[in-house]
Formats: sequence, C-alpha cells, structure tokens
Amino acid sequence: MRDKEAKLIFIVLGLMLILSLLTNYEGSADIGDYADTAKFFSGNYQARLRASHSVLYGLVMSPFVGLTKNFFLMKISSIFWLCLLIFSVYFISKKNKKTLWLFLVSPVVWYIIPWITPAIFLSFLFLWSYYFIEKFEKQNKTKYLAYAGLLAGFGGAFWATSLYFSFFLLLSYFYNKKFLNSLIFLFFILIGLLPRLITDQLLFGFAFYSILKHIFSCIVFFLYGGIYHHPRFNPLRLVSFLLFIPFYSYLFYKKKNFIKYKKLIIFLTFSLAFLLTNPQIRLLIILIPIIILLLAKILNKKQFRIQLIIFLVLTLMVINPYLIQIKYETKGQDFVMFVKNFPNLNLNPIFTTELIKEDLQQIQEQYPNQSFIVGNHPDSYQHLAHLYWGDGIKEFVSIQDYELYLKNSSIIAGKKFCSRSKPWNRRDICFSAELRKSQSDKTEYEKINYALTINDNLTLQNFRLVKKYQVLSLYEKTLN
Repeated sequence: MRDKEAKLIFIVLGLMLILSLLTNYEGSADIGDYADTAKFFSGNYQARLRASHSVLYGLVMSPFVGLTKNFFLMKISSIFWLCLLIFSVYFISKKNKKTLWLFLVSPVVWYIIPWITPAIFLSFLFLWSYYFIEKFEKQNKTKYLAYAGLLAGFGGAFWATSLYFSFFLLLSYFYNKKFLNSLIFLFFILIGLLPRLITDQLLFGFAFYSILKHIFSCIVFFLYGGIYHHPRFNPLRLVSFLLFIPFYSYLFYKKKNFIKYKKLIIFLTFSLAFLLTNPQIRLLIILIPIIILLLAKILNKKQFRIQLIIFLVLTLMVINPYLIQIKYETKGQDFVMFVKNFPNLNLNPIFTTELIKEDLQQIQEQYPNQSFIVGNHPDSYQHLAHLYWGDGIKEFVSIQDYELYLKNSSIIAGKKFCSRSKPWNRRDICFSAELRKSQSDKTEYEKINYALTINDNLTLQNFRLVKKYQVLSLYEKTLN
C-alpha cells in the first residue's frame, strides 16, 4: 500500500472515531441485544435480560464494559473492525483506488459508525466468506469452501442475519455444483456456529434457542408486525433504504455485466430483495463492500465521479444528525428520523438521558434496595436499566411481567393454526406456538411496592403518584 492511500485511510478513520465518540447517539435498533447484554454479563445490569439475537457478542464485550463502566470500548471496537474491513476491501480489489474512495465515502459506512452493533464485524467476516467462495469458484479447492463456510458460520454465531446471506450464497454459487459441495459448505457453517450453540446450551438449556427465537420472531414480524404490532410497511424507511443503494447498481443487469458476474449478481439480487422485506439502512453494511467491489470494476471515469458525488452528498446528510447530537438532543436521531421530524426537530441543549440518570440517582438514595416496575411499554424497563450504573436499585421490572403475574398467566403471545375440515370429518389438526415468560422467573412480584414511568401516567391500578422528578414519575402501591 502506498503512503498516500495509507494516510487517507487513517485520516478518514480518525474522523470516524471522533464522530463516533463525540456524538451522544449509540444506535436504536437492537441496542438491548448488544450493549445491554454486555452490561448484563459484566454484572452491571439491574434487570433481567431480554435479547432477540445471539448473546455471544455481548458476552465477549462484557469484560470491556465491566472495566470502563460505560460503552466507550464497544464503540471503539466498531472502528477497529471497520479499519480491518477497509484494508480488506482494498486488498481484495487488488489495490483499486476507485474501490477505496467509494468505500471511504459510502454513506452506509458513515451511517453505522456510532452504532453499538456487531454489524461491521459481521460485514468483515462475510466479505472474506464471499472472497473464498470466489476462490473456490475459480480453483475448485475444497479448502476455500471450508474457509467460506467457517467464516459465514462464525458470523452467524454473532448475528443470525449472516445465515440468511449464507443461504443466498448457497443458492447462487452452488446450483450447478455437486451436491457434496453444498454439504461441505453447510457442514463448516455448522462448525462456525458452534460458539453460539454451546453458549445457548449453557445459558438457555437448548443449543438452538436464539436461532429459532430469531427466525420465528422475523416470521411473526413479517406476517403480523410483531407482538407489539409495529407497522410492516414504512414508506420513508423504504425510500431511505433504496436511496443508499449505489445509484449505478442498475449497471449490474446490463447483458455483458450480468453474463460476466452472473452468480454474484444473483446473490446480490436475492439479498437485496430479502432486505426489502424489512428495509433498514444499517443492514446494507453487510452487502456494501461486495457491491462496491463490483461497481469499481464496471464504472467508467465519469460514472465513478458521479457516484462519488452522490455518496458525498448522502454522507454529509447522514452525519448531520450525529454532529447535532454532540451538543443537542433532537428528535432526528439518525438520517431516517431526521427526515421524518425535520420540521419539528426541537434542539435541546439538555439531554433527557442525563436528566433520567439524575432522577435515578435521587431515587436510589431515597428508596434504597427497592425493585421498581417500569411502564408503560413492556420494554420501558430496558431504557432505565441501560442508563443506570449503580447497585442502589435492586431491579427494574417489566410492567408486562407484572401484569402477567396479576393475571396468574405466563403467556405473552400465542398463535394457533388449525385445519378446516368438512362437517362430516370428526377431527381437525392444530399447531400452536407461544411466547412465554421464563419458567425460572423468581421475581417476588408481591413484594414490589413501587413503579416508575417515563413521562407517562401509570396504567396499573392500585398505585398512586408519589413524586414527579425531572423526567421520571414515582408511584407507590396502595392498600386495596
């Protein structure tokens, strides 16, 4: 690598690191699965854990969170993996400058740098998995197939999304290969998954716990909008997602390009179509290195400049919300929310999170060693447990679990599917699935006397308002 390129990479990485650490933004989706999981395993999380994804990433990062009592090193780790990803893209492209420039100014990369997420790490692993698949395609050596499977499986151990892309690799690259090759690839994916399977077996008593939980939650979300009935179609999110796909990607489908890179383009088509079912910009980080590697091969000088300008404009738009959040709290936390709430951003020099921390400090002093129900959303307790660093509060309890206790029930959500036989038939076949509260729950709900809400009136009966703090409201249980 020339000194010029090396300097460029480290300058850009320096800017990314500064932005990531200065902005108060940590990401939104799945923060509880990664930051809170790390905090839980470090012994600093005053709540029970709820994670939809693998807990392996949080488990690995927990010593760093325990050491610093914050998420500082988790943010730095993302920049570390991004550094390796940049050098990997540059190496795989055979030091193609167009690839380097396109990747360094890619808006997807700048979008995800403040997020606490294993996505960049997964992107790094999956890029090399793709690289070895291509090596196998050209040289037909089984060792490359093994490397590709191991890396894809190891990525899936940290984030299940990798498994979907691995399936698309299998469909795209092995449809005309011997069936044995597919089995070898799948076998090494399973080997790569072993850290996750072992962790799930030790923690949950079932090796495939988090994988099946994630797959079924995706199905439920796609069909019903999830158990909390989130909207399945968000036009703004869809448009934003499409905007971040490189403009010249349509060139992939020109006849000469499609013939030359047929399998790769089929893989990218499957993958992008899959992401469109739940369009989130951050998920593009898995594909963007591979897309840019292909783009750099087919763009002429004019097209390269235009694509670079488009990327630069989008990147400037992407980092604006993060720059604002260095000093101001805003309703436009990331690009999508910034666009959505642009007329009503309401810049506030005082961060609500800091006020909540001050409220919790007072509460732990005034009501030491107490458990608090947190409402009114089932996951409101996660927000307080995420912000609180201390041991004066015994536990934050989900209002959902408390309501199940009042009903003497453990079923959070369920669905039953039955056949519809003709009247003359005696029997139907039914299948049912349930999401239940843990059977090992030992929380003493009857002894909980206090509840907290965040800018809300508590929906529970037999609780009276005791005090309003800056943000939080404290309620006490009353006698019947």
